[in-house]
Amino acid sequence: MRINKLILLLSAFLLGSKVTLADVAEGEKLFNANCTSCHAINEKVVGPALKDIDKRQSEAWIIKWVKNPQAVIKSGDAYANKIYNEYNQSQMTAFPQFSDGQIKSIIEYIKTGGPAPTVASGDANASGSGTSSATGDGFYSQTMLIGLGIFAAILVFIIFILVNIRKVIERIYLDKYPEEKEEEKLHWKQNRKTFRFKLFVKHPVVGTMAVGALVTVILGLYGFDYGNKKVGVQKGYAPVQPINYSHELHAGKYKINCQYCHSSADKSKQASIPSASTCMNCHAYVKAKANYNGQVSPEIQKIYNAVGYDSESGTYKVGYVQQPIKWIRIHNLPDHAYFNHAQHVKIGKVECQSCHGSIEKMKVVSQQKSLQMGWCINCHREAKVDVANNDYYEKLHKDLKANNKDFITVAQNGGLECSKCHY
Repeated sequence: MRINKLILLLSAFLLGSKVTLADVAEGEKLFNANCTSCHAINEKVVGPALKDIDKRQSEAWIIKWVKNPQAVIKSGDAYANKIYNEYNQSQMTAFPQFSDGQIKSIIEYIKTGGPAPTVASGDANASGSGTSSATGDGFYSQTMLIGLGIFAAILVFIIFILVNIRKVIERIYLDKYPEEKEEEKLHWKQNRKTFRFKLFVKHPVVGTMAVGALVTVILGLYGFDYGNKKVGVQKGYAPVQPINYSHELHAGKYKINCQYCHSSADKSKQASIPSASTCMNCHAYVKAKANYNGQVSPEIQKIYNAVGYDSESGTYKVGYVQQPIKWIRIHNLPDHAYFNHAQHVKIGKVECQSCHGSIEKMKVVSQQKSLQMGWCINCHREAKVDVANNDYYEKLHKDLKANNKDFITVAQNGGLECSKCHY
């Protein structure tokens, strides 16, 4: 896409246009945030492909259409009515809040042909927001270490008591049977130089403690590793969902903005699960019949069944009680851990991929990160606070300039305080 932008700018220069790279960048941002749920540049989605829209209609016509498409249709415009009827009279969302300059910038972006295909490169954070991907998956609890130490001490004390009880019983037995006492002395003489005899007969307390300590260490290390990496950790968890929804198709191929479906991610603690009515905004028209011999896709039919929609007549069943789609939660934090999506998405400008992995490449969503305490803490230690472009940090930014610093980390801003996440 960068080459397309350069070609566009060169053409604009030769023709005397005032198009800038900033215009294209603004157009790309506006297009991704507002248009991708219904349109793509090079193919039909809910609405027509937008490639060469500037050649099909004048700039003035496009501006009128974007701001108030219904007014253009009612005016009797032939092209507008043709599109309206071709797409089953689905009403395009009006954007009266857009300025003429903003709409022009979107047109300039469409001229570039859109983004170039991306190559999978793991879970690298391509946002450039300054937020590092945390790498530490484990967190070693001091409480766990103290518990292991107490357990080992109790075990040693029990062994000491048992060994002394054994010695007392043995002495009583030998005093009662003196002939066996003589045999014991002979046995002592014959075996006193062997390692086993020295460790378990001559010094039974030391021998038993050594064996007990070895067993304790082995079991302790196993339990510690199991508790740290297995208990409550769902990394790799990928349950079968009630509808086979593909993020690779929607977020990847069609570039639908994450917040179109997860609309509260920048406004509240929860990212929210989209209702079936959100799905119907597109799937009242997109039925994927071409791949199923003229029949509605089985997965899309599940949505219709949930909301009571008849795809043949294009109407909803009267009096039908909608059925909830029972999605299975994948990313789940303990109840004692507080996490706020809005704080990270809006203020911290953290990209979805930082915590969820390359979601736009997943046909089946799986948990990519451990989400353990150590992973979060490591991120807070490395992530840089965007103080320059955030009014909330205006005073802080002035202080930083006075101290010749460009940024601070989340940890330096109080991100490691216990009460931030545990309340």
